[in-house]
Amino acid sequence: MTANHRTPAQIEKEIEAERERLTRDLDVLQDRLTIDGLMDEVRLQVRSQITDVQRQLRGQVFEVTGVVGAEVRDQLSRAGTTLSRTTRDNPWPIALTGLGLAWLAYSVMKPKPVRRVGYAPTQPARPVRGVSDYDSSPADMAAVELERDADRWARDSGAAHAQRTPTYDPRPTWARDDDDELTTRRSLGSAERTTT
Repeated sequence: MTANHRTPAQIEKEIEAERERLTRDLDVLQDRLTIDGLMDEVRLQVRSQITDVQRQLRGQVFEVTGVVGAEVRDQLSRAGTTLSRTTRDNPWPIALTGLGLAWLAYSVMKPKPVRRVGYAPTQPARPVRGVSDYDSSPADMAAVELERDADRWARDSGAAHAQRTPTYDPRPTWARDDDDELTTRRSLGSAERTTT
């Protein structure tokens, strides 16, 4: 059969298919022309533009990062070369700076001494020689005895320092109350001095 010899049923089927296609196209156009359809289309266009801009920015960021990284590497290399040349030519300033930094680190890490007002600092006596190094001469025996006494005194005074030490009152005497403990103690001391 040729295209000119179609049956009426075939022509009706073609017309029906064309109507369905036109209906679908009209529905699509109608959906596009509604507010929701227009918003969806704008959204899709904006998303595609944002995606394009993001791709471009990523490429530019990678380029800039590469350039900046190379420049930083060059600067660090030059600084290292300059520092090593300066250190080689002038070692004393670097050595003194290192010594100062070490001193600073030591002073920061060193424990703060406990201040004891009115008492001399005490430490256990350290013998110059071991006890077995002494012979039985009177001078050496006296030295051993003195070292033992010093150790005992240091141990006993250390226990006494474990108690609360009296504090220093920085107020002048005319600004203190009469019932102040430090004032009373000082006035007793001055009274004893005047009577003796």
